[in-house]
Amino acid sequence: MGTKTVSFNPWVEGDINFFQFTGLTPEVLSALEAAEAVILPQTVSPEFYFFVRRLGKRVFPNYDLRFSFPGKIGQILLFRALSLPYPETLCVPRICAFGPHPGAAEIRLPEPPFVVKGNHGHEGREIFLVREASDWEEALSRLRDWEASGRFGFLIQEYLPWDYDLRVVVIGKRRLCFWRRGGFRKNLVQEGEAVECPDPDLEARALSVVERLCEASGLNLMAVDLLFRPETGEVFLNEINFVFGMRLIGGEERFRGYLSEAVAEFLKANS
Repeated sequence: MGTKTVSFNPWVEGDINFFQFTGLTPEVLSALEAAEAVILPQTVSPEFYFFVRRLGKRVFPNYDLRFSFPGKIGQILLFRALSLPYPETLCVPRICAFGPHPGAAEIRLPEPPFVVKGNHGHEGREIFLVREASDWEEALSRLRDWEASGRFGFLIQEYLPWDYDLRVVVIGKRRLCFWRRGGFRKNLVQEGEAVECPDPDLEARALSVVERLCEASGLNLMAVDLLFRPETGEVFLNEINFVFGMRLIGGEERFRGYLSEAVAEFLKANS
């Protein structure tokens, strides 16, 4: 690596290394001010990330748009801002959007089945499949509880019923494809299992969409989940995970190798 690389990532060695959650002592701040490049962990906070960016430092990973468009609502707005495909989705900042309030747009629920997603959930924990009125009432009850605790926002999204979804892990210039099969929730933590590619043409289309996302956003360390309408060949961005499991990749050691390679490419390209 080049000189004056400061790393807060436990898996990447820099010229100077700090614990990812270290206190911002004068020593740390001085090292940042003198740094030519800063390597950050996936757990970096938005305020620290933008402080480093404000110092004018080159960083890996590039998370500018991760923190500019937070949460699931933010990601849908990001996809729209970048003219990228996503499922038909209504973003709702608070339940009171349903009114009545002066100036509130009328919200018409789609015909079931449809999907409701909390703005801050991970690994399918805040996702509901609404098949009938009682499911919607249950989802609303949970959303009210989350609002009472200060967690606002949710999505109402079309349901795309297919046995498969696709995760593409982006690590620098590397793209790793992992197909999953299961029920409504296909992540491995819940109902899913890893399977071989069921449709190479769809995979190629999905990779093209992911490449457009990477080029337009600058994001270079993430897991992108995609959904499909196979009867038409349509590919949709579902969501981005910036902290993701390593089981599909092959474990921590393999991830560390990929990450080190990506950081080396970043430093070489920006030397």
